[in-house]
Amino acid sequence: MKNRRNYYRILQVQPDAPTEIIRASYRTLMRELKKHPDLGGSTWDAEVLNEAYETLSDPERRAAYDEDLFLRYTKQTGAYGKQPITPVFCPICKRPLSRKAKPGELCATCQTPLQSEDPPSAGQSRSRSIARIKKSEQIRYYSAWPGKPEQGRMIDFSPKGMRFICEEKLAAQTVLKISSSLFEASGTVTNSSEEIYDGKKCYAVGICFLAVRFEDSRGTFFSTSA
Repeated sequence: MKNRRNYYRILQVQPDAPTEIIRASYRTLMRELKKHPDLGGSTWDAEVLNEAYETLSDPERRAAYDEDLFLRYTKQTGAYGKQPITPVFCPICKRPLSRKAKPGELCATCQTPLQSEDPPSAGQSRSRSIARIKKSEQIRYYSAWPGKPEQGRMIDFSPKGMRFICEEKLAAQTVLKISSSLFEASGTVTNSSEEIYDGKKCYAVGICFLAVRFEDSRGTFFSTSA
């Protein structure tokens, strides 16, 4: 049977707590709150605390645990009527966040822009308020973390999305972390079609941004006056 324990709750820390906080909470529970068997605590409680600490204090084990937590959370339905395990996950590394992301906030693990508002529903208009701007520029994208970035070239972009060309066909709904000199973004693949570019076969990929942080919006899409 798969382990269903919530190690964050066991150690009484938030899901995005840094390792220093996890270590401090573990020591407090073991010593000051006397969970250690030598101080009067039960062996079972100490074993569970040790299991939680050993997992969350190790970056690789924590990443694997967060991935499992993400899968468990996304499979839940509203039938239980309970508070979700965590409200937000990074779309790339699956690191949980204990609260709704702030506008422009980056994931502490992989530096991916986090979605700070609810995604548009299927019934909402997908029309663009600002036309896409043609732009040819090298980009890097990740489909998983950690991993090696793949290379692509931007075709055009807007505040809501972009298109780029690359050598691989990306499946619809694949979530990417995208980096360029203009912005950092997380986005979902909406379409991918085969094209010929400079005499070579490639794929044109459409992206709908989940979250984006522009290096400088002034002069890109907006203008200001004194």
